[in-house]
Amino acid sequence: MNLKSSTFLFFACFLFPGSVAADTRSDIETALEYYAEMWNEGDIDAIAGYYHQDFVLVDRNGPVPANQRINDLKAIAQKGEDRGELSYNNVTVKPLEKKHAMAYGRLNLKFKDGSAIDTWFTTAYVNTPFGWKALLTHN
Repeated sequence: MNLKSSTFLFFACFLFPGSVAADTRSDIETALEYYAEMWNEGDIDAIAGYYHQDFVLVDRNGPVPANQRINDLKAIAQKGEDRGELSYNNVTVKPLEKKHAMAYGRLNLKFKDGSAIDTWFTTAYVNTPFGWKALLTHN
């Protein structure tokens, strides 16, 4: 990259901040869609890639660190339990700064017996060299 193109790129970030925000929204929406797809397929290894190494899930029982969350998901998968069909809707993404963002919306799990969990979620993300990674989810 030469000086002229790097200067343009630098100023483009200030002149067109909406495009950066739009990319963040699109990227995080895509990450949530991917997570739901992998959840529904039962691909726990792919799900693990969604989380940052410092991830924490906060649920009604308190904080759950990333390694425990992954182990819990693996245990459910090994038992063959109904994980439910996951979907997200009414998602809003808010860029917080260059490397962080937040998403919130509705999380829905529909189970084979007809029951469902429909709740709000909030997730904080950090942008890494490997894409947006979930840092903290509350639901």
